[in-house]
Amino acid sequence: MHSDLTYKVRQLRAVNHNVMITAVTVLVAALFTTALLPTLLVQYVYAGQQLFETPPLLEFIPLASFVIGMGYFIYAIVSNMLRAKRASYLDKKIELEGGNEYHHHNMDEVDSLAEALVSKKAKPAAKAKAATKKTAAKSSAKTTRRRTAKK
Repeated sequence: MHSDLTYKVRQLRAVNHNVMITAVTVLVAALFTTALLPTLLVQYVYAGQQLFETPPLLEFIPLASFVIGMGYFIYAIVSNMLRAKRASYLDKKIELEGGNEYHHHNMDEVDSLAEALVSKKAKPAAKAKAATKKTAAKSSAKTTRRRTAKK
């Protein structure tokens, strides 16, 4: 049961990320459409015609792209808020049922990674101490040789 709820929480959060990425992509596409499409239409479609007034299509394109871009962005924000609320509810449900395996699993993983980092940092430190001892031993041997050579 807990793994099913945990899966649902992860799935909801993954969908939130995907929807926001799509919303940003739609907004960028709307901006490029607003900026480039009217110019391209004038250059290629209306190239051979004399225009005494602005064609209605050129006035409609910026409005349509703005409405589509902002409409999808608002939809994405509202739907993400609803999914986040649902994920929060499922998290609380997992905690109330006493399982909380999802959070314990994550904390166990974090603890194991921290221990691995500490052990990796400890090994080079031990090697550095050994290297320092060897260097100190070599320098004291050189000093001893110099002193005996001077006498």
